[in-house]
Amino acid sequence: MKLKSKSYQYKIVEVAFDQIKLNNFSENKGMAGILSENSYSEELLDLREQLLEEVYTVVNSELLTEHQKKVLFMILMGKTQNEIAEHLGITQSAVHKALRGNLDYRNDKKRYGGIFKKLKKICRGSGKIQDILLEMDKLKEKKD
Repeated sequence: MKLKSKSYQYKIVEVAFDQIKLNNFSENKGMAGILSENSYSEELLDLREQLLEEVYTVVNSELLTEHQKKVLFMILMGKTQNEIAEHLGITQSAVHKALRGNLDYRNDKKRYGGIFKKLKKICRGSGKIQDILLEMDKLKEKKD
């Protein structure tokens, strides 16, 4: 079956890049940096595990659709957007939109939907996750 949107969709190219090198470019503290293997202490490792458990609880909750869970878990397994699209029988741009959401060009490029945006919002609203992140920051400040 030929998908209609393939005739007018642009293909986005993914390039693999070492995460450690990518971290050197960012000034912001992201979850990837927090969850990286560069840990300072047993306390920090314990907090990291607690954070992962809370994030997985959010991912496995009813707050994400089954389609969003499939796409997210495949991303976490290291699959590319093209591999996910082929596996699910959708276009690569549909996978990208599932992850990043849609842009409304008529409304100052406001972004609607998307797994990443939804997860960020849920995690910001989670007292447990925020408490763990604060504890991790305190431990890192002590170390520095």
